[in-house]
Amino acid sequence: MKKIKKIIKITFITSIILCVMAVISGIIFYNVTTYSVNLDTSKLEETKSVNNLQIFDTNKNLINLSGENYIPISKLSTKTKNAFICAEDKRFYSHSGVDYIRMAGALISNIKTHSFSQGASTISQQLVKNTQLSSEKTIKRKLKEIKLTKQLENKYSKDDILEMYLNNIYFGNGCYGIENASKHYFNKSASKLTLAESALLAGTINAPSFYDIQNNQTKALERRNLILDLMHSYGKITSDEHKKAKDEPINLNLTKLSNTNFLWGEIIDEACKILKTNEMQLKNSKLKIYTYVDLNLQNQIYEKIKQNYSHLESNPQTATMVVDNKTNGIVAITGSNQTLKSKKQPGSIIKPIVVYAPAFENNVISPATKILDEKININGYSPDNADKRFHGYVSVREALKNSYNVPAVKILNETGILKSQEFAKKLGIDFEKEDNNLAIALGGFTKGTTIQNLCDAYTSIANNGAFSKSKYISKITLNNNCIYEAKNTKTKVFSSSTAYLITSILKDATKSGTARRLNSFNYDIASKTGTVGKANSTKNIEAYNATYTSSHTIISYVGGTTMPENINGATYPTMMTKDILNILYKNNTPKNFETPNSIVIKNIDKNEYKNNKVVETDNINNSIKEIFAKNNLPNKNENSLSLKLEAFNFENKKPLLCFFVSPNYDYKLIRINKNNYEIITELNNLKEYKIYKFEDKSAKINEIYEYFVEICEKSTNKTYKTNTIKLKSF
Repeated sequence: MKKIKKIIKITFITSIILCVMAVISGIIFYNVTTYSVNLDTSKLEETKSVNNLQIFDTNKNLINLSGENYIPISKLSTKTKNAFICAEDKRFYSHSGVDYIRMAGALISNIKTHSFSQGASTISQQLVKNTQLSSEKTIKRKLKEIKLTKQLENKYSKDDILEMYLNNIYFGNGCYGIENASKHYFNKSASKLTLAESALLAGTINAPSFYDIQNNQTKALERRNLILDLMHSYGKITSDEHKKAKDEPINLNLTKLSNTNFLWGEIIDEACKILKTNEMQLKNSKLKIYTYVDLNLQNQIYEKIKQNYSHLESNPQTATMVVDNKTNGIVAITGSNQTLKSKKQPGSIIKPIVVYAPAFENNVISPATKILDEKININGYSPDNADKRFHGYVSVREALKNSYNVPAVKILNETGILKSQEFAKKLGIDFEKEDNNLAIALGGFTKGTTIQNLCDAYTSIANNGAFSKSKYISKITLNNNCIYEAKNTKTKVFSSSTAYLITSILKDATKSGTARRLNSFNYDIASKTGTVGKANSTKNIEAYNATYTSSHTIISYVGGTTMPENINGATYPTMMTKDILNILYKNNTPKNFETPNSIVIKNIDKNEYKNNKVVETDNINNSIKEIFAKNNLPNKNENSLSLKLEAFNFENKKPLLCFFVSPNYDYKLIRINKNNYEIITELNNLKEYKIYKFEDKSAKINEIYEYFVEICEKSTNKTYKTNTIKLKSF
């Protein structure tokens, strides 16, 4: 018993000694870590003036941020101040800068999650972090933050600290400071904010993009109501005030920010990712950010869009993006940050990326390949064309130029959904699991894609199949020392021949297809339009134009829930692109597209082509010219996609034959063996379009057979023949 008591006593004393040593070590570590750290009051005073951060365009012109307004804390209502305090730091007026109760709770949470995600920063600590330190999450930085926060509290009053904080936090959409945000969102001074408006603004600062007041009002409203609940539970508002504020809808009265504010938002976001920091720290830093933006061009485009399309600015929304093909630098944008970044259904603008380029790359088609544009039904999917008509046999060139839907779906089906998706992913286009269907040929995505991602994909076509993400920032310096410089590395994703085949057809789309509003220019332009219709309606909700020259790529967009019926990809977006081209090439013109060595011109027999066969001929007088990739030349008996027979010859199995079938035709599968022709199956009175599979179970072992399909068009009684396949039966 005595021995046990002795062990307990020794253990107790040892524990106390270890605790004391830990405390002493902690104090020593704290003092060593924070020894040379002192509050830089000049950085705090600078928060009352304009931005320390400087952003320059490609010509070294300063890009200014408009709407900088500083408001004294005395002009803000108690309810406005309490909204932010309840949201961010409920014991702000009672603690000495560091909330040890909250810190202990965060410590327990971090231990449970094995992370350092919970920082428990007070408003004072946030102000210190944003003006004095980096945003890295380390113990040393946290200790420095604690010391500086105590110094801050000793030098400034609580109201001074809250004033500096509220005048510098970021509220999204290019708005820094509560006065600037209030004037932008509600068209009034922050001194006149209602309780509901104050809570709404307080809710954005935690994640300005996620709780975006303009573009994500559902989340913004949820966050506002949570803050109102907190204010009520903390006794800052009465039950009547709480109920009235929660019942109040979001009533925005937006004022126009300078077009450079949108630029600031995009550039700041990119810089934060590059430097792994936050908006406030950047704003209060003395960094110099150099961009690819051409401010003169930016302002001209902005004013032209504003002048010609101001009636579209609220709903529907407009946005444009211009990228320099050589640097992949973004030279100009218009539209809100949210419009540029949010995922939207791309419509037919995606066809070259998801359908035609993968098919060209895999030698599934050539521009001359004929496809039957007809009513189809593939596993219940039965798309129509935009003009509500079917056009019979059309070439791939015609199908893409005029943006027919049925041929696009057939080509995707032939190439394979997974293969096409893998191709598009390399160009920055994302897909959801639910997107594993033929609707993606027409831009029917679950979530969609962004304007910038579309711009990157089209820039890759302009750059002969080389992909690189577009960017705003070329260089960042601090005290004349370069701390970041962009690398213009491009990844070859597909062949130059595929890129040129797409370009050649989209040049035709500009001359006489869906983008013919651009046919007046005297230099090469490739263009594709896209439109997304509203479900169960004749109206549209998204409209695009993607255009590129040898020098630039442009995306123009109009979208909204209440778009007029006269808006589609061929109208306003193409008109916007035309205005941009006039500005871009006012004093010079881009070079024409160069034809790569991998492309050749062939003469195609006219008579055979009428029968939907692509047959090369030496008779120039009875031919049409078409371009081909050298590795996918027409043979002497190339058939259209709808007249193609495929066979699978597996060891120890009978031949498996596959071909497209349509209700408009009757079919005979014919087998040849030793000059003996035999019909082995007939298909008549079909009711749907599909891929028909036939296993030749009657084929004899070790015999060599030839197969082809004879196709009879019901309406004309014309007969066609597919390619012939020769194989051995097991």
